[in-house]
Amino acid sequence: MGRLLFFILLGALAYALLKGWARGGAARPRDSARAPESMVRCEVCGLNVPESDAYSHAGRWYCSREHLDDPGGKS
Repeated sequence: MGRLLFFILLGALAYALLKGWARGGAARPRDSARAPESMVRCEVCGLNVPESDAYSHAGRWYCSREHLDDPGGKS
């Protein structure tokens, strides 16, 4: 009887530790806490990229330096 009670308590302790460990991971800050960033469309190829990664010139947006340098796409 004592052995059975020992294993039940051991299982309950293991369950509580795993539950606390899993809950601790959820408390970490996530990337979603950052403010959403606006997306812009490349004038040459139509690719949508975050505004911070895009290049702009004369009010138009480009996905890469190559498209900014050659907006006609003739290279």
